Parts: sequence; C-alpha cells; structure tokens
Amino acid sequence: MNTMNNNALDSDHICAKDLNQIALISCSTQYDEQSVNNVVDTFIAHGYMVTTKYLNQVISDIGYVNTDQERANNLIAALLDPTIDVLWFFRGGGGALNLLPFLHAYKTQLQEIKPKMIVGFSDVTAIHSFINNELGWQSVHAVNASTNQATNGGNEQPIPDLKTLINDGVSYNNVLPLNDLAKSASVSGQLIGGNHTLVSATFGTHYQPDFSNKVLLLEDIGVTYRQLDRYLQQLLFLKDFDVNAIVFGQYYNMDPNDQDRLMYKHVLEQFAKQLGKPVYYFPFIGHGKYNQPVIFGRQVSLQRHELNEYGMPSDYCNLTQN
Repeated sequence: MNTMNNNALDSDHICAKDLNQIALISCSTQYDEQSVNNVVDTFIAHGYMVTTKYLNQVISDIGYVNTDQERANNLIAALLDPTIDVLWFFRGGGGALNLLPFLHAYKTQLQEIKPKMIVGFSDVTAIHSFINNELGWQSVHAVNASTNQATNGGNEQPIPDLKTLINDGVSYNNVLPLNDLAKSASVSGQLIGGNHTLVSATFGTHYQPDFSNKVLLLEDIGVTYRQLDRYLQQLLFLKDFDVNAIVFGQYYNMDPNDQDRLMYKHVLEQFAKQLGKPVYYFPFIGHGKYNQPVIFGRQVSLQRHELNEYGMPSDYCNLTQN
C-alpha cells in the first residue's frame, strides 16, 4: 500500500531549499507502517517539510518493501523528482544491493540533474556507494528516519540538522589510533564506506569502489569476533586496496559488556598491526546507541593531538570534515 499522512506536505508544495524539504523513502526491509505518522510528526517538529509520496510498500515474498524492479523504480523516480532535495531513508535491513544494476542503467540521466542529498545508514550503504562513486555526490551517513532518539527507534542519536551539518561539517576529538602510523601521521582523503557487510559484498565486482586517495569507514553489527577476523583477512588479501586510512566504527551489539568491547577492539588492533596503513577506531558511528553523522564523498582529515585542552599528552586523534 501507499502510506500517506495527513500531516505530511504534498510533494507539489515542496520547494527544495536549505535542505529542509525531505522525502521519506525505503528500499530495503519492510517497515512498520504504524510508525509513519510519528516519524512524520517528529520531522515536522524538527523544522523539516516532509512528503511520504515515496513510501510505497507492497511487501515481497522475502520481506522487502517491494519487488526489486518496483523498489528501483520508486528510488529512481525520487532521485529524478525536481521538487525533492533530500531523500531520508526510513530504515535499513536488506535488499538495497539488488538495486545497483537498475541505478547504473539510469546513471546518465542522474548525472544530468542537480545533486540530491541522501541520508541513512546500514543497508543504505549500497545507495551511498552509488551516489558517491558513480555520481560524485556527497551523502550523509546518519540515523535512519525511524531509528533515532526522537522517534524512539532504538537509537539515542538526535536527528541531525542537515543545513548545519553540511555547512559546518563535523569534528570528533576522541578518535583512537590503533597502530603506530595512525599515531604519527596526518591523513586526509575522501570519506567513503559504511556497513562492512555491504561494502565487502562489492569486492571483486563491477561495483567495487575505487579506494585510491580514500579514507574508508567500516562498521557492522551481528558479526562474531571470528567473523570479523575473517572480514579483516579479506581486506588484507584484496588487490589494489590502496586506501589512505581506515576508520572503524562500532561492531559490538547495542548493549555490550566489557568483554565484548575489548574482544572486538582486540581483533581490530591485530588487523591494524598488519595493514601498513593508518587505522583508527571510533565506536560512535554505526548500529549502536550513538551514530554520529559523517559526510561521505567529502574530504576528511585525521590528526593526532599532541596535547589535550589542558596541555597534557593525549591518546586521541581528531576527525574533521569542513
């Protein structure tokens, strides 16, 4: 069914400016239609104009919001819609990777339009990859529309102010270096990546990104320590994996104990010793209670603090996007 809300503004009234006008959309796992009203009301209360025109759900046999073709049609129509400036994904889950061939078929048309902003994480990684690597657009890795603090969706991160985020960038000063190169080097490059499972699914395919001069962000959930170790061995075995650096986000579950946190960190540290590139750890990006936003497709800089704000030696680095 098409899910609409009486409080949502009709798409004809959307005037794309200042990143305040958004279309809610979902192209992955089915979402709870009963939650749409609350999400729309919440976004309106945060100063956004909202349309649900592209929340189109006819649940498929395997629990996606629709068939691959129909999900692709809906997403491409939203991207080509001149009245829409921001596509904010309702939820993640699975299935977005299936849409890459459809998006590539419309690459020429999409290259001819004004860039749009997409916002989301998890399964949305596949869409970020296409937007960043094939179209050269920037995008925001941040909470999904239904999984943030204001909508009681299981995440304590507030809905970001997109205009402020895009204009001012981000700065996080408690990024932990995991190897000697990260402790001594200043690194910069275009930030790409997202969910590790989705990124690794493109390895060796037509859709693998170009890693040169990039800083790769990776995070995941629901993988064991041993599975993570296997993922990381794959990175070590990759050909042409010439990244400038890797930033790891959160891998442990929503409510970890101390042993879980230490074990995942240990596996990442062992990998960092072998890579020969600067590796950093910032477990405040990903599927945890806090999912700090970053801007994919934009330059990022990582630099070690020589001294903290009190003039004492610091263990941390700063991650900055201007």
